[in-house]
Parts: sequence; C-alpha cells; structure tokens
Amino acid sequence: MTLKNTIFKMIARRMPRLRGFTKHFYFSHPFLDAWFAWFPLNQIQYNGSSVGEIYNAASRIDESKGADSWIAEWSVEGDRVMKLAENTYNEGHSFSAANTFLRAYTYYRTAHLATDPGNTNQEMRETYKQLSYCFNRFRELSGLPIEKIRVPLIRNEKKTDFTMHGYFLRSKKDPSDDPKPTIIWLSGAESIVEDVYWWCGAEGMERGFNVFAVDNPGDTATRIYNENMLVDGPGDDTLLSQMEYLLQRPEVDKDNIFVYGISMGGYRAGRFGQIDSRMKGIIANAPMLDASKVLDDCRHVWKAPKDAQGWGKRMCWQYGIDYSKNLKQAMYDLVDGAWGKLVVNPEGITVPFFVLAGENELGGEGIRQAHEFYDRLGSSIKEKRIVTEEECGEAHCQLNNFPLARQIMFDWIEDRMKDVHEADTDRFNN
Repeated sequence: MTLKNTIFKMIARRMPRLRGFTKHFYFSHPFLDAWFAWFPLNQIQYNGSSVGEIYNAASRIDESKGADSWIAEWSVEGDRVMKLAENTYNEGHSFSAANTFLRAYTYYRTAHLATDPGNTNQEMRETYKQLSYCFNRFRELSGLPIEKIRVPLIRNEKKTDFTMHGYFLRSKKDPSDDPKPTIIWLSGAESIVEDVYWWCGAEGMERGFNVFAVDNPGDTATRIYNENMLVDGPGDDTLLSQMEYLLQRPEVDKDNIFVYGISMGGYRAGRFGQIDSRMKGIIANAPMLDASKVLDDCRHVWKAPKDAQGWGKRMCWQYGIDYSKNLKQAMYDLVDGAWGKLVVNPEGITVPFFVLAGENELGGEGIRQAHEFYDRLGSSIKEKRIVTEEECGEAHCQLNNFPLARQIMFDWIEDRMKDVHEADTDRFNN
C-alpha cells in the first residue's frame, strides 16, 4: 500500500457513510464502500460472485485514485473470470460456464457503476458491452426461462421508433401454460435491467411469479444504446407502455399484476399508481412525493471531488442535460428541471399500496416523504414498513440486506393474493 493511499484512508474514514449505511464494510472511501456492499457483496447470492474473487479485486484497489482504480481492477477481474467461463464452455461444461459468466457479469457491473460519460466514456461503454454479453451468456447456458425482450415506447397513444430493452422471467414453480401472477420491476436511476435478477427476479421465478423489467428512458443503459431516447416529463408514457405490453402476453394473469419500484423506481411506482389502476398492488421502496426535494443536495455535486462530479455528469447525461460547459448550472437544471417534474399526488392512488423504506432513507427528507406519502395515500388498503438498523436494513432500499427486502416485499404480495382469494371464496359460499 502506498503512503498516499494510507493517508487517504485515514482521512476518508472520517467522512460520513453514503446511502444511509451506518456500518463500514471494507473501503474507507464512502463511495467505494457503498458500491462494494451494493454489488459484489450482495450478488454473492444466486452464484453472482465469490468471496475469493471479490477480495482478489478489492485488495488491488488504490483508494486514493478513486474511480480510476476501481474501474480498472474490477474490469481486470471481469476479464479473468470471463476467460475462465469461455474456457469452461469450450471444454463442454455448460452449467459451470453459466455460473462463471454470471460472476464475470457482476465484476463488470461493479466497474461500470463508477464510470461516467465525461472522464471514463470509453470504459462506460466497454464495461456495459461486457456485462451485457456475460449476462446473456448466463441466460442462454443456464436453461432458466429468461426471455430477452423489446418493448415499444408509446407516446400520445402512438408507437414511436423507440424500444426499451428488457427481460421477461417466467415462473418456474408451475410448468403449465396457465397465466401467472406477474411483477413489474421499476429500476433506480443507477440501475440497469439485468439487476432485476437479484432484486426480485431469481426469487420471483422460484415463488411462482413472472417478473418483467425494462431499461427506462432516464436510465444509463437506455442512453448507451439509444442516445435519443430521453425521459418525457414525469415519464408516464414509459409506465403505460409497459402495462400495455404485459396485457398482451398470454403468460400474464391480468388480474394479478404487481409493481415493485426501488430508488428512483420508488418514485415511478407511486406515479404508476396515480395514472393507472390495473395493477393488484404496488410496493414503493421508497416512495417520493417530489424527487427534486429528496435529491436537493445533488445540486452541490459540482463542488465535490472528481468521483462525485463524475456521478453528477452521468446523471445529467442520462437526462439529456449538457454539463460540458458548466457543471454547476447543469446540476441545477437536473434537480430543478428534470427531477422537478417527478412528483406524485398519493391522494389519487386507489390500488393497495405498500410503503417500504430504510430508516436512514436518503437523509431526513427521504424518510420524511415516505411517511407523508403513506399518510396521504388514497388507497383503502395500505401498509408501511420502516426497516431499522437493528434489522440490518436501515440503508437506502435495504442495500445492506437484499434477502430481507425481498422477504418483506414478496410476503406482502402473497398476503394480497391470499386476501383476494379468501374474499372470493366467502362471496361464493354466501
């Protein structure tokens, strides 16, 4: 370890944790430590990474170099494991190759998270290309019922030339052709559609659900594969397009469609309920009344170190805002302009609604809005669950406890389905 890196670690340990984390995992740098927990550690689940490979890469990272070292070392690990996957496949071991490709995906995904269109544009596109390749090799070799799909984007009741890339994960529990309950997963601003596998996809298939997800306009991946597909206002067209697509699929039980949104998807979930009532229930982790107020501190990113500025540039780029001449003005345009249009009036929501949040949810304003959202909900069936530090789920969207978040979310959905079934049985018997 260099002297510069040692000094940096001593200083960085005094910085506040990010995303509501109260625990230190491995890195002193708060950005790197949050990313470390979010991806490689969380994705040990479902064979998405391994302890040895995680710490092999982590031990080489020079924190004083921030994102540059992070991107380089996780990419090296991705290259190494992808080569292993290719060799394993060529030797005739398809099952082993599938799991190895999935681990390589995670390491490229971890590298990709730190890239931005200004400082590391080439790395952003290359890591996305590699992670997409690895996930789809896993999909093809695993034998899992995961279909790659394209969803037309409809605006003003007319199809556009735009399509959203995504996946339809079919239920594994019941092999019959009967329609199955289906979950629409709405991603966060830093998410890509492949992340659905860990948020609810793998477990959803096991529990008997179809799971559906696409990259939305306003997401990183969408801008990479089509720079002209930008979010329009509050993004209602994106949400309605997804519902129309699902209703045309014979595998979908149209009376049992649920929506689960995380982070920026928590805003989208609430907005979905405001403009559409065809779903059986909605889970927002966590909901927002006004995204610009929750994310107000982001306007000051222009004064932050290089890594944080890179994150700000990426957010501006995703929303089509030019940051090249004046990052300060661009961040104000992002917060007040693009995110200022992301508002929800919960009084207009009538479908069953579940508010889920970590007790440290994106600072004071994040958790305050989650509580107010619940209080103002128009739904006759509503529930709120605030996950605590004692439960190891206090962070933003329970980034430090994926299994608990899934358990809470799936159990609520299953309870809604059970309640409806029992009510129908009572009516029939009477």
